[in-house]
Amino acid sequence: MTDARKHSTIETMRKEIAEQTYTIIRVPARWGKDIERSLNLAVAEQLGLYRVPGIIAGLWMEGLGEWVGTAGLADRGTGRAPNPSDKVRIGSITKTFTATAILRLADKGLLSIDDPLSRWEPWIPGSERILLRHLLNMTSGLVNYTDLEAFWAKIKADPGARWAPKDMVEMAAADSPRFAPGTQAEYNNTNYILLGMIIEKAGGMSVSDYFSEEIAQPLGLENTYLPEDKKIPEPFMRGYTTPAGDDPESANLVEQSFYSPSSSWTAGGMIGTLGDLKKWMDALSSGSLLSPGMHGQQLDFSMPGTDDYGLGVMRGGTLIGHAGEVPGYNASMYRHRSLGLTGIVLTNRYPGPSKGMADRINVALMKTLALRH
Repeated sequence: MTDARKHSTIETMRKEIAEQTYTIIRVPARWGKDIERSLNLAVAEQLGLYRVPGIIAGLWMEGLGEWVGTAGLADRGTGRAPNPSDKVRIGSITKTFTATAILRLADKGLLSIDDPLSRWEPWIPGSERILLRHLLNMTSGLVNYTDLEAFWAKIKADPGARWAPKDMVEMAAADSPRFAPGTQAEYNNTNYILLGMIIEKAGGMSVSDYFSEEIAQPLGLENTYLPEDKKIPEPFMRGYTTPAGDDPESANLVEQSFYSPSSSWTAGGMIGTLGDLKKWMDALSSGSLLSPGMHGQQLDFSMPGTDDYGLGVMRGGTLIGHAGEVPGYNASMYRHRSLGLTGIVLTNRYPGPSKGMADRINVALMKTLALRH
């Protein structure tokens, strides 16, 4: 696409976005109309760039209050606008729950994050050299099962098929390792499927129950959980993607809301809401569910080869949190600890014109607010 044509397309999308529903749900009076207008414009700009059907977003700044807004469409079929209480698939934000569950088990003495994987899953090639810490911080050397063509061929053939965790790990284990554990970093979903299997063994219950009892209930997360089937209870934002073979920038979208979460399970299968994720980001940042020592290890970004991944937590510059991408949905949840600023963006399109769309929208909104204060 030429620059002139691309510019024309973006301008057209901006006009379309301007005509869509945009609702400020809550904005503190002391922020003023200027902040409100700036946030409106920032959202419209980002929606236009990435052609996201709908968005739910929130900003919280200590001492200044909160802003919550929605834009676009939660359901393109009915024309329903998003609501902050809508559920979405949160993708790899799930990893923050999985990692915290492992660290709670370590705090209770039921495992050690320096256990060799062979203590829990001895059938994995080289498991005696892989520590749970290596799984947590993406330095295991295992192959990522979601990089395998065989995995995606099965997904396309039957999106609703139920996967056993071991099936996904076995696909990856056949070609592992890629490098010696602890020597390099490579983002890897296989690691977090294995951690889910270990949670069930060490915790003595299903991961869904462990997440509920050890994380959701103590924090009052009423609508965030690991589902057992492809359903999403109402109300929820419907997810959209481009048909196979279409240009990722295409406006031709098809719905992709319902599929088995078992194919991403403890690496990316959870459902959540804006309000619950704000509570979760607070707990993740403060370490309220962990001992001080374990919380310090979770936020240690000194892994080999990179400084942007701790134990289930991403770091981008001065931000900590995580992003999530699964078919139909893209989510972003980050906190700027020194500013006391949290930003969460939930969208209902993936893949799209660019990776990290929710992150880009989130950063644009956070910058808009930070520059005004």
